[in-house]
Amino acid sequence: MTRQEEFLAKALEIHHEYEQATAIIHAMMSKNIAVGPEWDAAVARQLTALDTWMELPRGYGDLQGDD
Repeated sequence: MTRQEEFLAKALEIHHEYEQATAIIHAMMSKNIAVGPEWDAAVARQLTALDTWMELPRGYGDLQGDD
């Protein structure tokens, strides 16, 4: 696997994690639930995915758009 393929695979994995957390939050909101341990866990999961997403380019700073 090339570094670009590795980067893209990790990006897709992180994006999927964010989408799952967001889906849980939306489902809870549709039930008027916005407090409690399940809510806190979903929000923490979403924030962790965002933090991981923001750090991803740092590990692949050597990639260029045409790599």
